[in-house]
Amino acid sequence: MTDNKLSNWIKKNTSSHQPNKPEQHKPHQNQPHNTNAHYKPHYNQPHNKPHHNNPHKGPTDKMRIIPLGGLEEVGKNITAIEYGNDIIIVDCGMSFAGPEMLGVDYIVPDVSYLQKRKHQIRGIIFTHGHLDHIGAAQYIVPKLGNPPLYATKLTGGLLKNRLREFALDKSIKLNEYNETTKLKLGAFNIEFFRVNHSIPDGMGVYIKSPAGSIVHTGDFKFDYAPAIDKPTNLQRIAELGAKGIDVLMIDSTNAAKPGFCKSEKDIEENIEDIISKTKGRLIISSFSSLIGRINQICNLATKYNRKVFLSGRSMINNMALAEELGYTTYPKGIVRKISPQANSLPPSQVIILTTGAQGETLSALTRMAIGSHAQIKINTGDTIVISASPIPGNELAIVNVINNLYAQGAKVITNGEMDVHVSGHAHREEVKLMYSLIKPKCYVPIHGELYMRIGNANMIRRIADPKMQINILENNGDILEVSQQGIRKSKQKIPANDILVDGLGFGDIGSKVIQERKIMSTDGMLLILFHAYEKTKRLVSEPDIISRGFVYVKESQAIASETKQIAKKAFEQIVRENRNINMKDLKKEVALTVNRFIRKRLGREPMIIPILMYI
Repeated sequence: MTDNKLSNWIKKNTSSHQPNKPEQHKPHQNQPHNTNAHYKPHYNQPHNKPHHNNPHKGPTDKMRIIPLGGLEEVGKNITAIEYGNDIIIVDCGMSFAGPEMLGVDYIVPDVSYLQKRKHQIRGIIFTHGHLDHIGAAQYIVPKLGNPPLYATKLTGGLLKNRLREFALDKSIKLNEYNETTKLKLGAFNIEFFRVNHSIPDGMGVYIKSPAGSIVHTGDFKFDYAPAIDKPTNLQRIAELGAKGIDVLMIDSTNAAKPGFCKSEKDIEENIEDIISKTKGRLIISSFSSLIGRINQICNLATKYNRKVFLSGRSMINNMALAEELGYTTYPKGIVRKISPQANSLPPSQVIILTTGAQGETLSALTRMAIGSHAQIKINTGDTIVISASPIPGNELAIVNVINNLYAQGAKVITNGEMDVHVSGHAHREEVKLMYSLIKPKCYVPIHGELYMRIGNANMIRRIADPKMQINILENNGDILEVSQQGIRKSKQKIPANDILVDGLGFGDIGSKVIQERKIMSTDGMLLILFHAYEKTKRLVSEPDIISRGFVYVKESQAIASETKQIAKKAFEQIVRENRNINMKDLKKEVALTVNRFIRKRLGREPMIIPILMYI
């Protein structure tokens, strides 16, 4: 189809906001919700009588859309879709812990609801290969009984690498799909459409059940000159829209930003300008998943006679996979792992591509900035390009890295100086275009903080068909029900807590542990050691005090002495009043008394830890 024919075809199919007739069911009537209606979930039905095999489906059959992540954060994306005794899942991602989550590495979704119904899960579909969409798979998939996984070639390769690290690649069935694939998973018929994002092989998903249809856009933008990918398939999206879509679940991350997202072609031109004019060594920091942009830089390096060295495990692994699967176009031999050769070549012949664009503590760029990188030392005359935008919460860490780089004589170029990075998420006009192509009966903003999703809804409301519903699912675990009687938000809510991953621990720390860490980080810790006779509970001597982060005991003898006396009196009084008190309650009462004293005396609330040793 020529550009003119495609343009006319899209115009014809998007000129009206009137809803299309559904392909296999009657139009939904947007009636007011019956808040007194009693709803019995289908998953309580006997499993040996699946609804999708029943030819006499009644009007009460419902499809339930349950986001278990991705609504209260940018990240941790996972959505369960349920009809009768069949469940499919879209994505299974993680999110990075913010600075308030002291010591936590990252956060994964709570799938306790799905664990209880794992025999009903027909498959997990992954829209693309970013960690906020695949990063929890190694933790979650085994808990769900290892259902079949479906991913495109690149996404599947990245997913398989993660599963291999946990020795799961042999036990989990991974199936490859592409834009022409049609799946039948239980009651669900599933098709796909190509979208652009900041990683190749991004897909949107069309899901059809007997109760209605869904389009899930995944993360998307419209880029007519992507780095190493085909443009978004507008014709295919419009064809799906013409089927009559009940629910559109749409990316909200940048929906409030005006205009269109810049193309990767624009970024390539700016980076070429930097490479052509930089006389010294060039270090470019980017996300390791930006395979298209890294490929662009490597081709530019060839053009300007520079060798490329990769630093950072994730970047090395991702580019090795991209080369293996055919997602690179640069000449062989131009790219290699970081090695001493990077220091032996003239600076004008070197580009170092590195991780650390978010100021991560152990990343390659951070280690370069503080002088602890094993192979790269920053020199006067080096130019560092940070080809990424800060993830909310990382701003201070990035500023610290930039300060350290400047202190060592380097020049730093960020997106503030010139466009060296572009987002993979649709801006306002692209969101409007997606809406116009799909023309759903119900519009559901997903992927983003609440303010992003409400902004998305308010923006689309100004151009939408007045008959169209806009439904804001405020929290993870909220449920949207789709049936031939209409679309409504359920009163039921599914548990969707954060599961914290700390080192090798999975879900073994909770809010109490985090609260204790916060107390220790702000007011410190005071340990009080009691020695007492086991039979009489009489103290052998004054308690000993150990302070960490509270006061330096040697320089605060008065405070230490007072605290000892308060602790001793509290212990003796509590025992005198209740000689049969158990050790747990005794320590709790002592801690409360000492805490009251310190709060009144110093205005601080350290963590008080009494330890009782009987002799």
